[in-house]
Amino acid sequence: MRAGIVKNTIILIITSMIIRILSLVNRIILTRLLGEDGIALYVITLPSLGLFMTFAGFSLNIAVSKVVAENTATGKYAEKKVLRAALAIGLLASAVTILLVVIILKPLVVIGLKQENAFFPLLASVLFLPLIAVNAVYRGYFNGKNLIATSATATLVEQVSRIALSFLLLYLFIDRGLVIAVTMAVLAMGGGEAVSLLFILAKMRKEHPRGNDGSARPADALLKVSIPTTASRLVGTFTYFLEPIVYTAALTLTGLGPEEILRRYSAITAYGIPLITLCSFVASSIATVIIPNVSKSHAEGNVGMVNYYIKKSCLLSFLPGILISVLITAFGREYMLLVYRTETGSVYARNLGSLFILFYLHAPLSAVMQAVGRARVLFRVSLITNIIKLALIFALAFVPRVAHDSLILALLINTYLSTLWIYFYLKNHFKFKFTGAEILNVAILTALTVASHLILKTFISHYLIHTLLLALLFYLYCRALKITRFDYK
Repeated sequence: MRAGIVKNTIILIITSMIIRILSLVNRIILTRLLGEDGIALYVITLPSLGLFMTFAGFSLNIAVSKVVAENTATGKYAEKKVLRAALAIGLLASAVTILLVVIILKPLVVIGLKQENAFFPLLASVLFLPLIAVNAVYRGYFNGKNLIATSATATLVEQVSRIALSFLLLYLFIDRGLVIAVTMAVLAMGGGEAVSLLFILAKMRKEHPRGNDGSARPADALLKVSIPTTASRLVGTFTYFLEPIVYTAALTLTGLGPEEILRRYSAITAYGIPLITLCSFVASSIATVIIPNVSKSHAEGNVGMVNYYIKKSCLLSFLPGILISVLITAFGREYMLLVYRTETGSVYARNLGSLFILFYLHAPLSAVMQAVGRARVLFRVSLITNIIKLALIFALAFVPRVAHDSLILALLINTYLSTLWIYFYLKNHFKFKFTGAEILNVAILTALTVASHLILKTFISHYLIHTLLLALLFYLYCRALKITRFDYK
């Protein structure tokens, strides 16, 4: 079992690293072809797209993964029934989402976003919302069966297809105007989903889900996970949707004009935060891997193994954050120029990058909460902390020394509140604790990394050589301190 989680984690981290690189390539293509005005329109549509996609997907990837993983231990359900029930739920959710989009879209872009040009890019999303639901079901099935490589490859196929379609569609339609070009960029998302679904359906033909064992109806079990998980996610995505509206309203009251507000919003959301969270694929990969393992251990009543997965997921997510924090703080401007060919947003990376280190714990801790059946608690945490975040975005805008930085500071405070709340909830319920040796080793690793950075900075001026050498030293320190061993304690 432990060998399996190591293998699956490595597969996902490597695949996610490739996907993140491809995502950067896609962002570079969009930036170069759309220009600053096009990117601004594209970015302003993303919160609404995220909301629609969350509704349509209905968290079925997590629900199916959990039910299928637990079913390997209990044999309660026929796997074919699980898939059929999940597909029915997903198609119904996507149909309801499409209806809602059609009803609210016009007032949304005119009154809410105050960007009428966003109408057609957002309308284009209705074409691929059902694909998101079906994709979520099958990826959840493969994750639940611990066939992580299949779902990871499907995501890779999706990203490659999206890049190819983005380049092709923008190349063909860039002269048709800004709205058409951004609409094509959105449609490229749907094209990626379609190609990915074709790939995963081809893989399903080689699978043989059990159809005869288990007589219970799985719909209730799926909904028990998907409803609170979706509700929790909706709190986040709805907050994300409201962020530009609240931010714009607050800064308008302080006297800033719409163009300046949009520029500052883009600097944070299109450049600053993406660079700070550039390596979040490590935490996301670990979160995906541990859900079926924790679900199975929890279903078997094996609290020791649940504690083991909590501790290891925290360590393996937190450790890369140490290296990333040091590098982002030191070379935020250089990395921004390398990736986006602009200095826009680099000040946020340099000044606040190291403070976002707890961000890397949030995904695995949230995954554990879902896997042990605490999705409703996770929903309450998300609801309360996101309400606080929106209040801070508005209130901090009137603090003279904060003003237009209210958005990123609110995001930082929200990260700390939600992550620490979830961590101590799990700690109180499962009574896990890190040993003194583990805590000391992390402290030593941090000190060695910072010291090595300062020494290298004295002798090496080029930031990429500095980065490679520090990453190598960091790896050697981890091996020497044996922090990442998977021995069970």
